[in-house]
Amino acid sequence: MTNPLVAAYRKPALYVSLPSGGKYYTDKPKLSVDGELAVYAMTARDELLYKTPDALFNGEATFAVLRSCCPDVIDPEQMPVNDLLVVLLGIRQATHGSELSVDIKCPACQELNMLAVDSNRLLSTVSQNQVSDKLVLENNFTIHVKPYSLKDRTLLQIQQVKQQKMIQSLTASDLTEEQRSEQFGKTFIELANLTVDLISNCIYAVRPPEGEEITDQVIIKEWLQSITKDDYDMLRSTVDAVSDDCIDTNLTANCQHCSHEWKTKIDLDVANFFAG
Repeated sequence: MTNPLVAAYRKPALYVSLPSGGKYYTDKPKLSVDGELAVYAMTARDELLYKTPDALFNGEATFAVLRSCCPDVIDPEQMPVNDLLVVLLGIRQATHGSELSVDIKCPACQELNMLAVDSNRLLSTVSQNQVSDKLVLENNFTIHVKPYSLKDRTLLQIQQVKQQKMIQSLTASDLTEEQRSEQFGKTFIELANLTVDLISNCIYAVRPPEGEEITDQVIIKEWLQSITKDDYDMLRSTVDAVSDDCIDTNLTANCQHCSHEWKTKIDLDVANFFAG
């Protein structure tokens, strides 16, 4: 039963358009009549979670905040990654206002500039991803793909950090060159296998030139491991394209130190969104 005090206290602060258009969710999110997602401000507990390094590293902070601030998304772990930045921008604006501070280095004098970016402007540039999620290979195999899920992308990022730490550890160890090479090889194979697994998770159907459409994930994964590098690269590029967040982050910056003006693309670090 819904707590009447919570229901009376917490109201949607704004609504955002999703680049995915609400597609690709296992359980479809509840959207407004305009096709937008309701976003709530963070609670005190949510903000504490985002200051917990372990929760940030393993993705639990993000999952928990999405459950709290976007209750109409049933399972945040299955959120397409192209919706994540838009939703976090909305949560950030609902909680701390529309001004977002970003640090940009001037290419002329190399000095660091802190610029104020209006998140309303960023959110106003959002559009639905128009990239086709259907790919036809040269041998006439038709593949239907979807964006990476937030869970899969988090797993990959965790594995990449672990692999980097392992490589640093191996470099500083007393192992022989042969032993070090063997461990390096195992490390890269593990990462390559995980990457293939994640691409496999992004394929929801394959139709051969003659035959029925296949949706069985075990069969699809086995097929994926047998295709050529050119076909794999084309498939991965398509998945990357449908995973794009469709936010225009280009802006014209003016250096506060030397007055140099240049066009740049800002890199939004979601880990620092909620510093206040």
